[in-house]
Formats: sequence, structure tokens, C-alpha cells
Amino acid sequence: MDEFNIIQRCKEGDMDAFNNLYKRYSSKALKTVYLICGRNNIAEDIVQEAFIKCYKEIKNLKNPETFQAWFYRLLTRITWRYCSKEKNHLHIESINDNKDIIADSLAVSDIAEKSEIRELVNIAVNKLSIPLKTTVILYYYNELSIKEISKVLGCFQGTVKSRLHNARKLLEKELSSKEFADYFLTDKTIRRDSDEKARPSTI
Repeated sequence: MDEFNIIQRCKEGDMDAFNNLYKRYSSKALKTVYLICGRNNIAEDIVQEAFIKCYKEIKNLKNPETFQAWFYRLLTRITWRYCSKEKNHLHIESINDNKDIIADSLAVSDIAEKSEIRELVNIAVNKLSIPLKTTVILYYYNELSIKEISKVLGCFQGTVKSRLHNARKLLEKELSSKEFADYFLTDKTIRRDSDEKARPSTI
């Protein structure tokens, strides 16, 4: 069954369809939240709350085709609320299977020192503010378009482009003092994308 029909059935209260939707999105939702807040226990709580809210409110979704942006908007709002309670930036608590997600998504050069490059990228990304980090994660890891991210974050598309530009500048600045900085291929421009997804080849 395609996603459109699954969401239509969810809107009608079909629990089997909602379980199917959960299976499709829960894993990536958990990793997305983890990348933003850096702690598995909090990420699990956020995703659970997000899907409960999703189940209660999906009937109000007018266009099933916009579900992805609608869901990530709900998810990021809850994530930011949890992060604000922590007051300070949350940092990755341990090395695990999720640690290389952002580095891999940013298409780091495939060199012998790649594991060290990944570590540098992840440390740099984790130093970004929550809005910048969220934008980077939605764009590179979740592969959402500029237009979709603007809907998720409730801001103008120009704001999303500005955040991506600022995040890239901060990452370049952070990595410029590292011995591996020269291994990154830098493209100063962010490709335009309206309805189609587009990703720069590198950070």
C-alpha cells in the first residue's frame, strides 16, 4: 500500500495503517531527534510523544502528500521544547552507530583518515545552535527540500537558505583550525530547490 492510502486510512482512525506509518518513520525520526539533542533516552521520549500527537491530530491534515513536512514540524517542535528545558546545548553522550550519520550525509572525502574526519565533523555540527543544527540535519540527513524545511520550521525559504549558509560558514571556520580541513571539498553555494530536493555535494 502506498503512503497516500496509508495516511488516508490513518485519518479515518485505522490503527493498522498507523502502525504501518510508525514503522516507516520511527527509525529515522529517532535518529533525527538524537542528532539534535544527543541523548537516546530523551530521543525515545520525544519520538513517543510525537507519534501520540500525530495519531491524535492526523485527522486534521488536509493534504496527505504533505505528511512528511507536517510530521517533522511536529517532531522538531517537541524536540526544541525538550532542548529548551535542558537550557544548555545537549552533547552526544557516547560513541555508537549513530555517530557517523551527519559526516556521511555531508559526503566527506573517502580517505584513510575518514574516521577522524567524521569525528571532527560531528563535533563541529554539535556546536551549532539548535536552529542551525536542525536545519542542517533536515537538509542533509533527512534530505528535505528548502521548501519543505521552511514549512517544518515555520519560516521563509530565504531564512532556511541563510541558516544553511551560516551553518556552512561556522563549520568551515571550526574545521579550518584542524589539520584535516584541506580534505573537505567546499562548495560556497547552496543549490536552489523549490519543489525538488537538491543537495550540495559537500559541506
